[in-house]
Amino acid sequence: MSYNVIQPQKTKTGTRYYLYEVTAEWDPVKKCSKQKRRYLGPCDEKGNLLKKPAKKQTIVRSPSYGPYYIMWNLARDSHLDEVLTKVYGAGNAKRLLALAILGITDPGSGDLLEETVEDTYLRELMDMDWSFEQSEVCRFLQTVGEDAGRREDLFAELCPGKGCMIFDIVCMGTDSDGLEYSEAGRKARFTGSKQFNLGMVHSMEDGLPFCYRTYPGSVADVVTLDMIVADLKRMGCDGFEMVMDRGFFSAGNVELMMERSAGFTVPVPARNPILKLLISDSVKDIESPLNTDYLAGSSVRGYETRVLLEEGEFSIDPDKGTIRAVVFQDDARRQTEVSTLYRRIGEMESFLADRKYDAFLPKKLSANQIEIYNLLEVSDANGRYDIRRKRNAITAKENGCGRFAVLTTSDLPWKELMIEYRQRNDVEYDFSQLQSDLFMGIKGKSDQKSAEGGLLVNFLSLRLRLTLLDRMKAAGITDEMWIPKFMKIMRKLRITLVGDEWRLNEVTRKQRELISKLGLPLL
Repeated sequence: MSYNVIQPQKTKTGTRYYLYEVTAEWDPVKKCSKQKRRYLGPCDEKGNLLKKPAKKQTIVRSPSYGPYYIMWNLARDSHLDEVLTKVYGAGNAKRLLALAILGITDPGSGDLLEETVEDTYLRELMDMDWSFEQSEVCRFLQTVGEDAGRREDLFAELCPGKGCMIFDIVCMGTDSDGLEYSEAGRKARFTGSKQFNLGMVHSMEDGLPFCYRTYPGSVADVVTLDMIVADLKRMGCDGFEMVMDRGFFSAGNVELMMERSAGFTVPVPARNPILKLLISDSVKDIESPLNTDYLAGSSVRGYETRVLLEEGEFSIDPDKGTIRAVVFQDDARRQTEVSTLYRRIGEMESFLADRKYDAFLPKKLSANQIEIYNLLEVSDANGRYDIRRKRNAITAKENGCGRFAVLTTSDLPWKELMIEYRQRNDVEYDFSQLQSDLFMGIKGKSDQKSAEGGLLVNFLSLRLRLTLLDRMKAAGITDEMWIPKFMKIMRKLRITLVGDEWRLNEVTRKQRELISKLGLPLL
């Protein structure tokens, strides 16, 4: 038989109480009973323990903590959780965020999503009770995919309203026959899959995407651009500027943007005749001290003129031109490209000098080799090559080294415009690095509703991953590792349930350092 005894003890600061378990035992030698006490711990005056005895606590589970803690806190810091709650309600917002986080921390988990979640602290972090069963996740994706109205509300909430924006479009493959916008396109004969186009708009202010659109695989760029401009204006965007890549350069697109009173900055492709005219026009003045500045360890130069668009043709007209054109030059890059050009010319000359004359050689050369071959005048000299350099062709090629041109409606000074365009390149590079990982899920979606729901989750994953990448860049973490390695290190940080109390496992120096650099508290 046992019972508890409260033992008071007076101290200088008051009275403390300790709890003991008393057990009566029979002593066969002395033929009498005796008492044994076992200390249980400090208690209050009523005998309630102030902390639980460690000996009675057992380890229940020890899930992964690090990656989920980081992504959940980034979602809150960026207010993505607030926006989703406002649009979808608290329950669905948490489900969307949980799926988006798992798309980053556990890509490719697919059918094993429920098992994956069981070894994570995600449910506890987000205070949610959801099974993550495959059938339930599929029904949820169909529900949110069908609700186009809320999706548009989400885009409107995330839209910055004005400023500089980046529009990028990629061609995606799908094996599903149930998607309305999938069709056979130019890539079908190589991949065996149908395709569709995914357009995404990023804000230059924070580098994050805030809107996406899906288009049929064969839709023309000018139609795509018209749709997205109309969509942005419907969202309430005013005074925005679209920064696009060379693929969107055409007389039709430039004319469309001007008719819609939409700002734009678009680079001129290398093979477009207007680029050759702009570079030739800039050669005389671009290296003037009045057109030169310093940026990122190199001398940079800018030359401005005006371009006239008439009947689908561009021409340089400084007086009557309605479109601003800027030619940029980076001296460091130009020096490297000029050196590379003459090195390749020398290599081609040596290559030809050691061979017998072959009239069909151009058909055997690669695209890079034929580009240099065409800068040389080649003839048959008694079965050997007679080689002479084409002065005008090489001069034109050299003039283009380290130089590019843009057409723009922006009134920024040329140096600030150059910085803006370089930022666009950084965002495009990050997007291209991540899109293959984040949009693989669309291939397996069998119907339109599921595909739309999957794209929404992928979109949220992209925002979160770019938010993490931006923090990593600012802290210098990307100098030593990329996101997969970062996740591998943080996955080893676990939290253990002892009895009914969660206790964070030992945090390594590297983990503590990474969390600190991201500006997050360690609980």
